[in-house]
Amino acid sequence: MNIKLLRHDKSRGAVAVEFALVAPILLALVAGIVEFSHAYNAQISVTQAAREAARTMALKDDQSKAALAAIAGAPGLNGDDFELAFTPEACTDEDDMTVTITYPASTLTGLFGSTVTVTGVGAMRCGG
Repeated sequence: MNIKLLRHDKSRGAVAVEFALVAPILLALVAGIVEFSHAYNAQISVTQAAREAARTMALKDDQSKAALAAIAGAPGLNGDDFELAFTPEACTDEDDMTVTITYPASTLTGLFGSTVTVTGVGAMRCGG
């Protein structure tokens, strides 16, 4: 009877060791998935903000209104951290307005650094 108890205790110890070896890998995988999802969401939001800015710039040819449209186009992000670049500086008919927004998105866990820089590009033909 004691032999069966000893075998059972040894197998329980083996399970604990296996869990201790596998758990950090699984936790790192889950943390990576969460960080990637957060960064991808920020990327989508910044791209949407760039599209809104390009649309406003193409229709109204006003960089300050385009910047406000970019901030409104990404309500979950801090618009004060947007760096906008307009190409060309002013809209003329038959040109394409391209707006590039760079945004330093903070990470959730900090495992991969404190920030990740995401860039969104939007383009639209001037004049509507």
